[in-house]
Amino acid sequence: MRETPYEREPGYALRYRDRRFHGGSGAHTDRRERAALRALLAAAGHAAGPWLDAPSGAGRMSDELPGPVVQLDRDRAMLQAAGPGRARVCASAHALPFADGAFAGVLCHRLLQHIPTAVERRDILRELARVSRGVVVVSFFDACSVQHARRLLRRWTGKPRSGRSAVQRSTFLAELRAAGLRPLAVRALRRFVAEQTLVLCQIG
Repeated sequence: MRETPYEREPGYALRYRDRRFHGGSGAHTDRRERAALRALLAAAGHAAGPWLDAPSGAGRMSDELPGPVVQLDRDRAMLQAAGPGRARVCASAHALPFADGAFAGVLCHRLLQHIPTAVERRDILRELARVSRGVVVVSFFDACSVQHARRLLRRWTGKPRSGRSAVQRSTFLAELRAAGLRPLAVRALRRFVAEQTLVLCQIG
């Protein structure tokens, strides 16, 4: 199927790296996201081996992962913004260029809220499951939240769409199972307030 397009203006990657999570509400979000990921990783235990950060963006969450990290993003500018020091691969999460079970774990953070259809989300989730021999941590936007209600209100009042999609938690957990992933734990940044939610999954 055709991938949802990703188009950003020149200079976006550096602005995202240097500004998005370094002040105001962005800094609060960064702290909450890191805390949620750490809690899930602690629950999962640390299997030996490399981890995949897909998409890695500018590499903000890579430092939280145990073991050596491979950063993957389809935006070459994002990979360049991540800087040196780690293996980097420019590719799509729809078709990961790795063997089955290549990684001890996979993180997919801040991607699926940009994917509007269940079919495309499941395709990505199946690829994440395929390349992990351990766990997968994935984030989504929960529709049962004040933040999502505000987004809908802006849409209804004629303001431009944000390009982000939220789904019910039960719907997303069903999509995970359909992709061959078994949800183990769910960690919301602020349940019923913020959309961002992370899920720890096991293969099978």
